[in-house]
Amino acid sequence: MPHELRFDKAHDYSTAEARDGITVPVTLSTGQSKVDLTASVDTGASFCIFERGYGELLGLDIEAGQVETLGTATGTFKAYGHVLTLLTLGLSFEVMIYFAGHEGFGRNVLGRRGWLDQVRLGVIEYDGKLYLSKYDSPKS
Repeated sequence: MPHELRFDKAHDYSTAEARDGITVPVTLSTGQSKVDLTASVDTGASFCIFERGYGELLGLDIEAGQVETLGTATGTFKAYGHVLTLLTLGLSFEVMIYFAGHEGFGRNVLGRRGWLDQVRLGVIEYDGKLYLSKYDSPKS
């Protein structure tokens, strides 16, 4: 039996540059401060995690956030969570965003908690297309 999927947004990403993963434009904001960047969709990441410098650009006291010890294939690191507005492809979310505790963390990822758990996502790698809707948006 075939299934039909509907999405509110479509995004072209470059499969030629896919070594950095599937990336989407993101705006993080708190109050009047905002920062624009790109982030990778990471279905293996538990949280949305960003470089420390982006949190500092927003004027956050990074270590004042909710602390988490996160694990990777190469070890563990501390990250600090702050509730922010995350805007991607025109969709806005109030979510807990984690910033790496150290300067050497050089990735920005949209993970399962805070982003993937709030969207319907479709990816067609061959075409370099990402489709996105808020999870609670009408399906038809």
